[in-house]
Amino acid sequence: MTIEDALALIDTALDPSCFKNLHQDIFRLSWEGKSYQEIAETCGYDTDYVRHVGYQLWQNLSQALAQKVTKRNLQVVFRRLEQQSQILSNDVEEIASLVPKPQQAKSNINAYVTKVELVSDQTTYPLLWSDSPNYLYTKHSQHFVGRQQEQKNLIQWLTRTGQDQTLPVQLISLLGMAGIGKTSLVQQVIHQIQGHFQKVIWCSLRNAPTFNETFANIVNTDEQEALQWPTYIDAQIEILMRYFCQHRCLLVLDNFETILQPGQMGGHYRSNHQAYGQLLRHLMDSPHQSCVLLTSREQPIGINLRNQPTVQTLYLHGLSPSETHLLLNHQEVKTTQTDAENLNAYYGGNPYALKVAATNVTSLFHRQVAEWIKQGNFVFGTIQQLLKQQLQRLAPPEQEIVNFIAAETGNVTLDRLHTALVLKDLVSTTDLLPALQSLQSRSLLCNQEDGLQLLPYLREYLRCYQTSIGAKHRASTPEVLTSFQPAALLSTSLPLAHG
Repeated sequence: MTIEDALALIDTALDPSCFKNLHQDIFRLSWEGKSYQEIAETCGYDTDYVRHVGYQLWQNLSQALAQKVTKRNLQVVFRRLEQQSQILSNDVEEIASLVPKPQQAKSNINAYVTKVELVSDQTTYPLLWSDSPNYLYTKHSQHFVGRQQEQKNLIQWLTRTGQDQTLPVQLISLLGMAGIGKTSLVQQVIHQIQGHFQKVIWCSLRNAPTFNETFANIVNTDEQEALQWPTYIDAQIEILMRYFCQHRCLLVLDNFETILQPGQMGGHYRSNHQAYGQLLRHLMDSPHQSCVLLTSREQPIGINLRNQPTVQTLYLHGLSPSETHLLLNHQEVKTTQTDAENLNAYYGGNPYALKVAATNVTSLFHRQVAEWIKQGNFVFGTIQQLLKQQLQRLAPPEQEIVNFIAAETGNVTLDRLHTALVLKDLVSTTDLLPALQSLQSRSLLCNQEDGLQLLPYLREYLRCYQTSIGAKHRASTPEVLTSFQPAALLSTSLPLAHG
């Protein structure tokens, strides 16, 4: 394969916005065996910047071509693709036999749907397949509070059909940190849009199933029946897309972050889960009458580049103080408005953290929030696990940033971060802004007028418990980072509400 053949293949695989002039130069010169330093000198860019752009290029190619592409192996990968292409062209009929004929595919899918369709006694919408929590079937989730505007936005997007001169929404990303209530909100909304979809397909990705497993679950086959369906990814996507064209479906992909690569910025897919990205691209680029709604702690790559009315993103933030007060009342916890405001500020209005705190207050402090506040330890049990899971997904530059901000006594300016991290070679210049943007998209970082800050309970967790990540700068941080000192935190842990 020649370099021109490789570039022609890339033109068909990548969006033009992901393969601009510098990307092409990096690819050409890497193909010739040039180092990043040599490429930077040739193109007139900083070496770190070229390395960063190159890294993004290899990630995008890996996703588009469904196999790992690096600077070192790109010729091997493209020659292998050329060989596979020749094999496929010589064996078209055999490959095509794996894909059911249009009428056969329609017949097969409808047969499976007829067999497994579930209709709840409490709802009027049919469910093709679901492994969502049991309370999806209740008419209203118990003690659901707030989220009026978010519900309004989702309902408006989900019920757009194009008949009123507005384009129907084909993909919705519902993003927010762990425990913020993404799944509960979607369940609440589903009860209000019963008549707008023929099928609701709920897929939990909590255990990071492969695409083959998710496909088998959607068509709801057992192991024996699964052998009758194609295992070829393109064929599976074709079957699903044909179904989504013929029927108005809502596909919910819950816990989408589990199939994204941890330890990286940018929402790249794990190596054996890239087929999900292929499905999303088909759903965004092809005409159909269905919608996919994904919930995630981070945005998958490619979606944030889509500036089109058929693709929408909603960031879910914390509850308001009044909603927190109402939530605590539902939990039968005795609290004043002031205490509720303090707890809301401390936990950032995170419903899960607030419910865990309420359980602790109920079991140990006779439902008295004021007594619980006096003990001074507000990060415990499953709250710790929740934060640990989210922090473990951070890329090294993100880890450095959150640990540095946690060690500071006040808000941190961008200049302060640059001085403390970039000038000391803890974070590169090219990584600083992308890392900050990534942290904000994960809802872990708040951008205030006087600088950047973490939510108080996240800051306390990092200062008191999280001693194993981002350790490079800790020699210069306060002692509280390496030991749990609740007494020292007692006066500063819970922010005071004013008025």
